Amino acid sequence: MPEKHYPGETVGIIGSSIASALLAQAAGKLGYRVASLVLTDNNPVRQFASWQTVTTSYNEQALRHFAERVDVVMSETGLLSNRDFQVLAELTDLTLSDDLIAITTDRLIEKAYIDSAKCLVTPFSMITDLADVKEAVEYIGFPCVLKSTQRHLPDSHNHVVLYSEEDYPTAEKKIFNGTCILEAWIPTEKKATLTVVRNERGELLIYPVFEMIQKGDQLGTQVRYPAMLDEMVELEINRLGQLLAESLDLIGSLTIEFFITSAGVVYINEASIGLSEEAIFTIGSMSLSHFEASVRALVGLPLPNLLPVSAAAIAIPVSQLEIEAVKTQYMLRTDWGFALFNPVGNETGDIIGQVIVTGDSLANCERQIELTELLKQT
Repeated sequence: MPEKHYPGETVGIIGSSIASALLAQAAGKLGYRVASLVLTDNNPVRQFASWQTVTTSYNEQALRHFAERVDVVMSETGLLSNRDFQVLAELTDLTLSDDLIAITTDRLIEKAYIDSAKCLVTPFSMITDLADVKEAVEYIGFPCVLKSTQRHLPDSHNHVVLYSEEDYPTAEKKIFNGTCILEAWIPTEKKATLTVVRNERGELLIYPVFEMIQKGDQLGTQVRYPAMLDEMVELEINRLGQLLAESLDLIGSLTIEFFITSAGVVYINEASIGLSEEAIFTIGSMSLSHFEASVRALVGLPLPNLLPVSAAAIAIPVSQLEIEAVKTQYMLRTDWGFALFNPVGNETGDIIGQVIVTGDSLANCERQIELTELLKQT
């Protein structure tokens, strides 16, 4: 039976991303103490933590010391191995089942589980040596993508795209570091993402589908809501989100990335258990942010009804923005959302985070961005 946690208890957060900082901020707002385990003392979580431990690595000793001092714990995706999660589960409330631990740490198990739930995934194959690659290419074809199965490995985010047999030497170097998964390259028209939060009571919040738009090397990626999708495609995405959350007996947050082809075929590319930095767009645009909802699910609180505060939103990283324009709008706006941090150790004006521009439509949001001269000039 999942545990309930009351104000005054300690929520442990492993990781130092902006998403972790927002989780810490939300936990404090609900009356919980926050403990933080990080690898560097220059991080945005520190200002919201009751106490913080800086360690050289997320080794067993550090995890045990941390887990013994907290009542419930959440970790960023990609930091810990299956064994690390098992260590935490021995000592504190983790809220993750064995299935969820396996899925969040191993891409191959994740793909196999989603496939077994009769959801459409990109064709894939387990790879242990170059012979496996050559065999898999016979039916997957070129181009294809080679990924580490274990998310916690140092190079796990550095995927290798194979365009032809000439890329086999690069693939072999990747395989040398551990078991991999080879996935087909799906020509996509759009990339959309859905975030779902579920608590131990089975209450479910399905956030609106949002779209990831690549704006080039200079401007990076923007998150836009609502996603410009066919109604039937959006209904299918919502159905898949609810199906996976309930079949996994999820407690916490699940973010699913979808590839949508020109024919309207929906593939699940990735299902990530835990916090999503992309879901920062929910601050200012939704009645309950993804981060407060995640804390509520983590500690056993009820989930209120979810209502949109604005019809549209565009979330933009501060790194893409003119900082003086950001400061000006922060002092003027009551309708936009701001997730801004100044990590301890940074200069006063060295702000990181995101600005969420809200409006009546995406066109209206774009017009506001233009009029406020928010974007950095290329």
